[in-house]
Amino acid sequence: MRLVTWVGTRYFRASRVNVACYLALCFLALCLAITEVSAAGKTYKSAKDEDKPEYEICRLKELLREEEGNSCVYSRQSGGRDVVIKIDDRVICQAQFSCKKE
Repeated sequence: MRLVTWVGTRYFRASRVNVACYLALCFLALCLAITEVSAAGKTYKSAKDEDKPEYEICRLKELLREEEGNSCVYSRQSGGRDVVIKIDDRVICQAQFSCKKE
């Protein structure tokens, strides 16, 4: 037995097997779309991540000129202790760099 369906200006003949497959695919798509996740999520952290130091931006605060050489004083982004780097007389202090967090 064949089913005849009106589609636009032509007749479309479909077998019961095709209709059953179409309905099964629609039902499967509907079931997959409505699924609910009930498991809790877990974030995995590598052991290597724990050993890596964190960095922040240190910006030039002032240049101290001394007899032994110059010292660049940098202020931390988080507001912690200042970072002091001793340099030679011929070297210029850089404006900012990444320093380790305290």
